[in-house]
Amino acid sequence: INLSFQRLDGRKLLEPRLVKIYFSSNWGCCMVSLGHTKAVAQVSCDIQQPKASRPNEGMIRINVELAPLAAQHFEGGRQSEAAILINRQLEKCFKDSKCVDLESLCIVADKKVWNLRIDINIINHDGNLVDCASIATLAALMHFHRPDVTSTGEEIIIHPASEKDFLPLTLFHYPICISFITFKSGNTIMDPTYIEEKVGVAELTLGVNSYRELCSLHFDYLTKTMTVKDVISAVSNDAANYATKLVQQIKEAVIKDVQSRYDENDFMEVENEEKSCIIKYEEGSAELIPIPINSIKKEEVFSTFNSSDDSDDEILVKSPFSERKEIDLVDLIDSD
Repeated sequence: INLSFQRLDGRKLLEPRLVKIYFSSNWGCCMVSLGHTKAVAQVSCDIQQPKASRPNEGMIRINVELAPLAAQHFEGGRQSEAAILINRQLEKCFKDSKCVDLESLCIVADKKVWNLRIDINIINHDGNLVDCASIATLAALMHFHRPDVTSTGEEIIIHPASEKDFLPLTLFHYPICISFITFKSGNTIMDPTYIEEKVGVAELTLGVNSYRELCSLHFDYLTKTMTVKDVISAVSNDAANYATKLVQQIKEAVIKDVQSRYDENDFMEVENEEKSCIIKYEEGSAELIPIPINSIKKEEVFSTFNSSDDSDDEILVKSPFSERKEIDLVDLIDSD
């Protein structure tokens, strides 16, 4: 790879675009901006009956939506081939690599488990949708907290945040997708834009975690003079270094945002959830019984955090209450 070439936007061949993450007031909701490509990820959960083949494991479902808002050639109302391809790559990267501890999502074996649903909406398309969606998915999973539950015989009590703190998900490793485009000249670039994707002849997407392990691989097209081995050997080290740096910065951003929610408050407010719920399961049916609790007065608190000495990033975190109108901005990658 000739590193002396520069791209249309001034970047080097193996230089990614600036990444920004915006956290919402809800757990597991964030928007990621990769250059001009933007994606919103929301993690939600509900209680369902587990699969017969895995009675003590929870479930994960990933859904990707490409709306006409992102690009004019996307059709609304049905999943396009591009959305299905992105969905499969994310499933390989997150589900097949078993990054989430599914056994920790079990409530009662063979009866009730947590079902996680990850909805990803692309709101602007400027190339490299897979990478942007994977960063949003990982940040949302790390940021998401589920309600605590208590199982007593034939009943399951779902506690609101005012009674018990919500619990984060257990992740074994932290994978993200990193894409490359190869041109006819043989040059390979990282994080391609929409124009660069159109003129490339081969596309490689590597799913790499922070331990520099390969979790998934997707190669879209092979030229007659180039093999998968040639491309991987040329970019694998750069992909591993970028994944390690990006995952570490996402961890720091999520930790600071979570700490800001608990520093001066003993609970986390959740919309439309002010009462405990009891689930009775008899012959496969579930019945929700609300339990009234006393309302708690809320105060708005603002906290400002500065990043560590070895980084120039500055993170502003506000309290996650309904009165807040702005969302948190985290600059992850330096523009230089």
